[in-house]
Amino acid sequence: MAGATYKRVMLEIDSIKCFPMEVKYALSRAANNVGRRVGESLAGRAYVWVDAAHIDNLSQASQIELWKMATESKDPLHKVSITYYLDDSDKVLANIEFMGWISVFQFSNPKVSMPPMGGGGMGEIAANATASSSFTNLLYLELATVLDETNVSKHKFTK
Repeated sequence: MAGATYKRVMLEIDSIKCFPMEVKYALSRAANNVGRRVGESLAGRAYVWVDAAHIDNLSQASQIELWKMATESKDPLHKVSITYYLDDSDKVLANIEFMGWISVFQFSNPKVSMPPMGGGGMGEIAANATASSSFTNLLYLELATVLDETNVSKHKFTK
């Protein structure tokens, strides 16, 4: 994890808080053929990448709670807050808040750059597998933003 930084962005989903490697928030609206807005087409989505092996940042218990949120049979909404910081400091650049839910929960380990037995002679250093990135386990989440009449007022972008 050399060179990794976790204070650039903070994610809170209800009481679970972590500092992901990256969070992207996208807001879009459909347009008709002449470029005018299509009513009630506003959509928001957050894309989150967390180093799952960094359990001081996001505990295994919290990872299980996120799994439970992603697999809920009812339709509860969760309070989500994404805080972006300036240069790994405590100064807030922007904060996005909304009510939403986890639409994608993906847990993986990144592929190796050279699979075992993939090359090099017996006993050569080249035969070792090496990770293609600086983390070993990745938790990827997508969060759907609920923008119906009841929840659109809870959708905020502030500094």
